[in-house]
Amino acid sequence: MPDVLTALLGHVRIETSLFGRIELGAPWGARVGRRELVLLHHLLEGEMWLELDGREIHVGQGDLLLLPHGVPHCLRHRPGAPVEDEERWMAPPAPGAQAVRRRLGGDGATTVVLCAAMRLVGAGRSLLLRALPSVVLLDGGAGEPVPGLGRLLDGIRDEVRGRRPGAPIMAARFVELLLLQAVRAELERPAPPGSFRAALADERIARALDALYRAPERAWTVASLAREAGMSRSAFAHAFREQVGESPLRHLLRWRMDLAKETLRGRPELALAEVASSVGYGDEAAFSVAFRREVGVPPGAYRSGGGEPRP
Repeated sequence: MPDVLTALLGHVRIETSLFGRIELGAPWGARVGRRELVLLHHLLEGEMWLELDGREIHVGQGDLLLLPHGVPHCLRHRPGAPVEDEERWMAPPAPGAQAVRRRLGGDGATTVVLCAAMRLVGAGRSLLLRALPSVVLLDGGAGEPVPGLGRLLDGIRDEVRGRRPGAPIMAARFVELLLLQAVRAELERPAPPGSFRAALADERIARALDALYRAPERAWTVASLAREAGMSRSAFAHAFREQVGESPLRHLLRWRMDLAKETLRGRPELALAEVASSVGYGDEAAFSVAFRREVGVPPGAYRSGGGEPRP
């Protein structure tokens, strides 16, 4: 089975990470607004309820909760409990600090949550998040919800507390491993039919996606991608559109432009012709036209900070 996840993760990285140990006494409730962050909550003690998309989900001791898309949600000590806005709950640590520790709520039953907030960047970010639902709950009732969770949490804790040289980078790497384990555990679950996750689980479509992601510079056609999948051209084109939601060549174009954006800002020493060649354009002018049509600004303007804001 092709390892499409590896191809995507090669173009995803954590740019910033913040950590927190939050002790909450009932009654408590927090309303969290939309944000461009991936949130992880590991429940160390007690229980809580997540309200999201009209659903109420119980989170028990030991569970690992992943919110990949930063969608608005509420956390409470019990269903229906009053909530307050997020300022006290999600306030950042002091300048220069990487972690926060807070005690909120009343004098009732205690809930302790280890939180992490991460900003993901890179060409593979949007596709990775597309493969994940709005919420992932990994059961820790029978042990560790993901392999090695205890060691990863110990590593994060040691780096945050020790404040040794390079601690922010080391802690971010531990969180990256934790996120990868949670993502892998979720992607191993059965995929909803017709979803992008189903495409990653379909061996034939996954072969084409893996080839496309790993070698975007090749002169791909629908026929050559169909050969990678071991399918006829018409059957492949239909199955790809059904599962991925767009045609193979449209998907290729979006991937090339995401890679180009990543390269333009991540490797400013490369000439535009080299960036164009790396994503399959032998002609710099053709690349510039395609990039402007897709992104809204020319490649040079994007590199210097135009178009999408820098994270």
